[in-house]
Amino acid sequence: MSRAWFLSSLLVVLLLFSGVSLAASDLAVAPIKNEITLAQHASFLLTITNHAKEKQRYSIYSLQNGQGWSVDSAPLKDKIVEINPGKNYSTTIIARPLDTFPPGIYFIRISVESDLGEKYEESLKIYLSPEKPLDYLPSIKATVDMDDKVDPQQAVAIKLFLENRNPLNLSNLKVTVQGDIPNEFRKEAFLDIGPLSSKTVELTVTPYRFQQPKKYTLLFIFEREGETVKIVEKNIEIIPLTPPFTVEKNSQAIYLKVFNQLTVTNGGNVENTQEVRIPVTFWQALLSNANGKSVEGQRYLVWESTLGPNESGTIFYTTNYRLILYVLALLAFLAVFYFYIRSPVMITKHASTVRGNDEASLSEIKLTLEVKNLTGLPLRDVEVVDVVPAIVNVEKSLELGTLKPHEIKHTQHGTRVMWSIPELEGHEHRLITYKVKAKLNILGMVSLPRATVRYIRKGGRKGKAYSNVFRLR
Repeated sequence: MSRAWFLSSLLVVLLLFSGVSLAASDLAVAPIKNEITLAQHASFLLTITNHAKEKQRYSIYSLQNGQGWSVDSAPLKDKIVEINPGKNYSTTIIARPLDTFPPGIYFIRISVESDLGEKYEESLKIYLSPEKPLDYLPSIKATVDMDDKVDPQQAVAIKLFLENRNPLNLSNLKVTVQGDIPNEFRKEAFLDIGPLSSKTVELTVTPYRFQQPKKYTLLFIFEREGETVKIVEKNIEIIPLTPPFTVEKNSQAIYLKVFNQLTVTNGGNVENTQEVRIPVTFWQALLSNANGKSVEGQRYLVWESTLGPNESGTIFYTTNYRLILYVLALLAFLAVFYFYIRSPVMITKHASTVRGNDEASLSEIKLTLEVKNLTGLPLRDVEVVDVVPAIVNVEKSLELGTLKPHEIKHTQHGTRVMWSIPELEGHEHRLITYKVKAKLNILGMVSLPRATVRYIRKGGRKGKAYSNVFRLR
């Protein structure tokens, strides 16, 4: 029971919400008689359609009522009407001039409000003619030739084909172009048309280059001696333009740091979002504080910009070449630091073997120690120490050696052999060779420990370096 009550309540709430949120009404206005004189009244048929899911009350009024015009519904009770859901209602709107207006075209606005808060406005177009016929009122046939779709950033060419249909000589005939488009489209011209003759008039209009794209109505009004004798309507559409944004770049360099300012302008007549690209080199892309990408081999810095018609925006970014200087300084510091802390002596250990009767066993090993002074300065009291494993003996005769050891000492970890070099000149090489013999035939791999070299630098500083570990198989 509780679940059913909850679902039914939820359905009611959804229906109410749907009815309110989708509430909408349609208005349609059709002229019944809109060409009048000062002594007459204009009438229009107003039809209201209720698309909501509930009954609505509509109020019909005009803010121009009493402002030179009398605007009422007929009957008067139709100022407030009730319309059931999905139904429509039609009433007549009567507009009378209260003041002595000159002949011309007048727009009367009416408003319709519903009790759900909707508000609509419609414009009633009224043609007001003179009370009495004009003497020798000219009869003109006018045809307008111009593009229906207008590029606001191009001059618009207009051709008027005019024909005088009676014997009246039309001199000083005024042609005015106007409408619900701003003043940039307003144009006036004066011309003469002989009796029963025709004439072609060419006009050029330059619209506002950022005019909002939509449909407009142009009026070509022909006047003679202050009286309107002809009105021709022409519907046009301003097309939307989305040209590429223009980019103006200003740069200022301060101590290897370049401050860049981009002024981006939307030259179109609609809001637009575009990608702003600035071509750069590899190093500029690497050193700039902006996102970059590569297109067909060319690198760009890229931003996305959204601008309204004739709107400009500013983008700032920097290119910091100081980073290169900082990196070079760091590399120089590391190089100096490396040469300062590195060992001036390098010792390398090599070995070769002599196989016994069993080719898989080792019987004799020849070891070579290469000592090299890496600097141009001499080193004093150089001592080279090598340790051989306990499974081998150091040969008593060291005829192959280029330098005799000054001490051979047996320890728990093997035999320690030491050589002494009083001075090692700058960039001098020394080769020390000796032999060891296996106590038993050795199968498999033999690992020879690192050799050590100790030395004293200029200034009395002591140091030590180690060789590689050599493995025999």
